[in-house]
Amino acid sequence: MNYIDIDSSQHELYDSWRKLYTVSFPIFEQRTQEQQEKAFSCADYHLVGYSEGDMFVGFISYWEFSSYRYIEHFAVHQGLRGRGYGSEILNAFLRSTSKIVLLEIDPVVDSVSRARLRFYRKCGFHENPFAHTHPPYREGYPPHSLVVLTSPRSITENEYRIFSTDLTEVVMQQG
Repeated sequence: MNYIDIDSSQHELYDSWRKLYTVSFPIFEQRTQEQQEKAFSCADYHLVGYSEGDMFVGFISYWEFSSYRYIEHFAVHQGLRGRGYGSEILNAFLRSTSKIVLLEIDPVVDSVSRARLRFYRKCGFHENPFAHTHPPYREGYPPHSLVVLTSPRSITENEYRIFSTDLTEVVMQQG
């Protein structure tokens, strides 16, 4: 599988990324085009596409902080799910850093969210007990509750506070 940095909206894989992004996340969890351009201008933001041959498999967008990496968005093409691509991508990402890797998922309320949590646990992620609310990317939508997962271990309350501040003051300000 090929790992490709998508560094602007002019990149040849940008349209493939955008199509997958818009079908994989609800509108209130998506950056607008303007917000995405702003994120691209930040050195700590990274958008990595994964392909196999001519097929766009998926992507991870993440933020590099001094003590951790925050996966903002991660998706595998819906027609390729269940074939091991997600585990391969995520495990390679985890091996690429010695830092804590942090991401958020929806609370477990149904079979889909239960399966998602099982997937992340299988990849070595741990749930954290902190009440967490993510600000919306778009006006007119309320903040939404999410569960913070981390690998290779759970985080402390102080580490959570640092993430929460970075989310509000860095990630969401870049959009």
